[in-house]
Amino acid sequence: MTRFFLMTASLMIIAGVSTVAASATNIAQPAPGTVLYGPVAATPPAGTVAPLAPAGYHNEWVYSYDHHGYRAHWEAVRN
Repeated sequence: MTRFFLMTASLMIIAGVSTVAASATNIAQPAPGTVLYGPVAATPPAGTVAPLAPAGYHNEWVYSYDHHGYRAHWEAVRN
């Protein structure tokens, strides 16, 4: 009975540690498109043209948060 108890406890500990390790691996990943290092792109890359903006808006090149994380992108701003 003692062996059964010790074996069950060992398996539960191993399962718990592996679950914590797997979740820590997932948490440590940066979001797609997140700029981790390097300079902030203050101007758009050469040759890029702003996409068409809806009526009453114009596009500006900004470094801010969108659904991909913090990055440089075109953003529609009200006139």
